[in-house]
Amino acid sequence: MRVLVTGGSRGIGRSVALALADDHDVAVNYRDSEAAAADVVEAAREKGSEAVAVRGDVSDSTAVDEMVSAVVDGLDGLDAVVCNAGIVEPDLATEIGDDQWDRVLRTNLTGTFYVARAAIPHLEPGGDIVFVSSIGGTAGTVDAGYAASKAGLHGLTRSLARERGNDGLQVNAVAPGPVETEMNDEILEYLEAVEFRGHENVDTHLPEYACQPEDVAHTVAYLLENEYVQGEVVNVNGGMQFR
Repeated sequence: MRVLVTGGSRGIGRSVALALADDHDVAVNYRDSEAAAADVVEAAREKGSEAVAVRGDVSDSTAVDEMVSAVVDGLDGLDAVVCNAGIVEPDLATEIGDDQWDRVLRTNLTGTFYVARAAIPHLEPGGDIVFVSSIGGTAGTVDAGYAASKAGLHGLTRSLARERGNDGLQVNAVAPGPVETEMNDEILEYLEAVEFRGHENVDTHLPEYACQPEDVAHTVAYLLENEYVQGEVVNVNGGMQFR
């Protein structure tokens, strides 16, 4: 399987790329972190993967089209996409500026759509798309832009699953709770700064408050391997939210 992982140079994306590299060829997308992406590619190649790095800002539709074409050329095709690229700029709703709102939605939601749109012609029939969402998409966060962008991913997941399922394309999402990444550190610092009530007392129903990126990667791999899961948003949150 040939898999494109957006935002693959660090955090969850890095773990996903390396987990998949055991059995698949991976394209590691990055926007600015060229050195970090190169490190992921090197580690993936050590596992036997024909890994490549591809630069591209997912919020730019032209850049996305060029990136997907480069992946298809570099890997001689494309079988699956893991849309992981995302940003967070936490702020109170009354303090979020227009540009700030647009950046978050354009990267997390619109950018994910751009990648899916560009990839679908290469994936069908029988390909896979997995969106990396968040518990914020259903439970909400004290960050309206981020929560709205992730909620939008859930709708996009189900819409594409219905639209493209008859063409053999599987579309699913994974929705982690807190994950031990740099982005999560930024979110926690913000929650503490605004004295968000209750976040430190959220019960995961497991000993750990936050999971590791590898836990999310295992779920992504499962969704790519299972041929009979469609339109699902799979929680990986330790029991913070039951659905």
